[in-house]
Amino acid sequence: MRTTPAPVTRSAELPALSVTPAGYAELVLGLWLRGGGEDTPAADELHTMAPLVPMPVWGAKRPAVERLAAVRTARQAKNAWSVTIAVTFKEPVRDRTDATNAAPSVRYFALPVLAKDAGTAAAFAVPAAPMEVAAPRVLEETATPYERQVPDGSALASTVAEFLTAYLGAEGGAERYLAPGVRLPALVASSFASVQVDELRAVQATGGKPGQDGTTVRVQAMVTATDAAGGQWPLSYALAFTARAGRWEVTALQSGLEDKTGKAKTASSTTHAVPNSTAVTTQTVVAGEATARTWGITR
Repeated sequence: MRTTPAPVTRSAELPALSVTPAGYAELVLGLWLRGGGEDTPAADELHTMAPLVPMPVWGAKRPAVERLAAVRTARQAKNAWSVTIAVTFKEPVRDRTDATNAAPSVRYFALPVLAKDAGTAAAFAVPAAPMEVAAPRVLEETATPYERQVPDGSALASTVAEFLTAYLGAEGGAERYLAPGVRLPALVASSFASVQVDELRAVQATGGKPGQDGTTVRVQAMVTATDAAGGQWPLSYALAFTARAGRWEVTALQSGLEDKTGKAKTASSTTHAVPNSTAVTTQTVVAGEATARTWGITR
């Protein structure tokens, strides 16, 4: 006699919530800095989020905050984090009349944050007041793969200058410098009147001539872009070029963090496979924000 197995019931698995205490810490610190005593609207808001945190009491002048940004989130235990937040104040970097009374415009505060998933939401707690801490250590400048100077007046130098002039809006028509299949997101706002290449260096040894088809080179251009009001913007662009039909064509706008082999040094930049094409991970600036994009280059 054959028996039918009993049906197996599997409960649907919901994706685990990603607890991100940095944003919560920024909100709490922002309310704390807006305070000026317990009887303020900021204090009422703060105590709904962090009832254990006392409010500061300011003297004749309340510090004016311009911006907050979380710069470090360190996990201390399973549900505990220490979040370091940079605060930009609307103060001079130093008192020019008295160098001993320096007033830094950027200061750093660490907040203890408890956070965990609670059903379909996240739960947070800030068990103590902020602590002011030292600024993060500045890393020494890392070695660059762009070690070789590109000759002035070479075909490569001219193409870089013409492409960036077009891309940054001084002339327009940057598409004509792109390799077939490459799509370049246009800048939302480009008001530069001129672009000057101050320094151009490459990873590969090159005399600047295109050479045979398929020859590749990666360069980093340091430029000064001048806007319509005369403002000068120092910018840098990492570009990959491929030779085709006696000319250099842009194949990628990169982050500048790639090593000599072309692989990105950061874990956030990855290369994904694209059917019938080679995917190139790029870093581009759109509307003032850095966003990672992947361009498929048809071969």
